[in-house]
Amino acid sequence: MNNKLYAIIGPPGSGKTTIVKRLKDFGIPVLVSHTTRPPKSNEKAGHDYYFVDQTTFSNMVFLEKVLYANNLYGLTKDEVLNKVHNNPISIVEIERNGLEQLKNLLGVRLESIYILVDKNTLIERYVDQGEKFDSIKQRIKFVEENNEFNNWQIADHVVKNTNTIDITVRQILAIMGMTTIK
Repeated sequence: MNNKLYAIIGPPGSGKTTIVKRLKDFGIPVLVSHTTRPPKSNEKAGHDYYFVDQTTFSNMVFLEKVLYANNLYGLTKDEVLNKVHNNPISIVEIERNGLEQLKNLLGVRLESIYILVDKNTLIERYVDQGEKFDSIKQRIKFVEENNEFNNWQIADHVVKNTNTIDITVRQILAIMGMTTIK
């Protein structure tokens, strides 16, 4: 089986979620993570995340899990194997620790794409999203403490996300062999 999983990694605010949603619009299956946080108004259970309570989450077996902003996020091994087995190409938005676990599980069937964004662009995006000053400081501190700006070094591909989202998505589709860059 030559099916591939493309893992999208990058700092919070780099555009990963938006990029994954756009790739999903092209019909590319997306692995869905579990979370203990409540759904946002525009999110659907089983589509964006599987929303579960703390007890349910703690009783599940995850390939990777992370605590972010006082909420747990995790990806089950079953979700990974099911999507990769049944689809020639799948995508997942994941953190560095999860990427390492996926590499161990899938080997050459995994390719990682780092979404490169600089600190100033991140701050601008947080401001545009209506984040308060203290929240922005906390998010930047998280990015720096977790060395998120250097994760490009472990990725198979790097795509800079400072232009329009269409250009970024086309670059990723080209990496996947689904289109050419114009």
